[in-house]
This record gives sequence, structure tokens and C-alpha cells, in this order.
Amino acid sequence: MSEKKKILIVEDDAKILKALTIRLKAEGYDVLGATDGMSGTAMARKEQPDLLLLDISMPAGGGFGVAQNVGNMSPLTGTPMVFMTASKQPGLKDQAEKLGAAGFIEKPFDTDTLLTTIRDALSQEAGNELPW
Repeated sequence: MSEKKKILIVEDDAKILKALTIRLKAEGYDVLGATDGMSGTAMARKEQPDLLLLDISMPAGGGFGVAQNVGNMSPLTGTPMVFMTASKQPGLKDQAEKLGAAGFIEKPFDTDTLLTTIRDALSQEAGNELPW
């Protein structure tokens, strides 16, 4: 059996963070959580997760800031990132793509869609087209 994949969720809404943690653990993932961009970046550096699930709008650096910071850390370069947002602000998906996003989910999200996006992101090989 393969080793559990480690997912770091960076989400400032405690209820969403808890719900995602419970659901992803039930799916067999090792889950870590951070509630702002600064602690998310520090935790990513320390834990070197297999995937980052990032809320775009958060205090102390949102998901895009975390993505930029993590993208500059050599052991984490190429780590798949899935962005989540409740914002309807135009251009967010384009920004996520420019940062190399493996997925983009709008809140409220369908759990099955999120799980599929995470599975696809973890199985993607470099150079594949984005599935969304």
C-alpha cells in the first residue's frame, strides 16, 4: 500500500477548515491545516505536503501569496495547488492559472467535485493540460 498523501489546507474559515479536514481524512489523506497565509507558508516549508488547498482571500497573505512563496522554495517547486474562493471577482481563475494551479474551485463547492479535483491534481504529471 502506498504512503498517505499529505494535504495542507490553508483556509481562514474555521468551519470550512474543519469540514474539509474531516472529509479528506475520511478519504485516507494525511491533513494539516493553517488559518492564514503566513502560517500556511511556514507549515508548507516545514511539512512539505503533496498538495496545497488554498483559500484565495485570507488575512496575512492569501492563497496567491502562499503559492508565490511556496513556488520559490526548491523542495516544494511543482507541488500541486488547488485554489478555492467565494469571490466572484473577475480574473481570479486566470491568476491561479498563471501561478500553476492544478485546480480552481468556487465556494460553495460540491464535495465530490473537490475530491475529484484533488485526486486529479495528485496524479497529474508535469506538462499535462489543466483539467478545468
